[in-house]
Amino acid sequence: MMLLKYALKMGIGLIKAKIIFEKNAFEPGDIIEGRLELTGGMVPLKVKRYDIDLVDYNISNLNESIINSHSVICSFVLNAIERKEVPFRLDIPEQIGSKNYMAAARILLENDQVLTAESLLQITVKE
Repeated sequence: MMLLKYALKMGIGLIKAKIIFEKNAFEPGDIIEGRLELTGGMVPLKVKRYDIDLVDYNISNLNESIINSHSVICSFVLNAIERKEVPFRLDIPEQIGSKNYMAAARILLENDQVLTAESLLQITVKE
């Protein structure tokens, strides 16, 4: 049991998270529809909260800024090897530049561990 607790603190056997989008490309003013796919790890863990952010990031200077955010306080247990899908929606502002964007998810577990998942987005700005 002690080894299992240590493994979980090191991130071994934790829940796996993946962001999946309904479309591959988006335009300013679109609504991003997708889902957060959670797969249970070695032991049941309680999910307390999740946040999904639309992030503008600059590769050259490693700056990030959150454009839009979706936060949910929840309470559910994800059993070992169980799969759960959580739908989400994020609005893309009408006035947005042609830069690099990604969706980033943070999942807060009962033991105050934080899981992260990121997925790049293609937003096409029409001239």
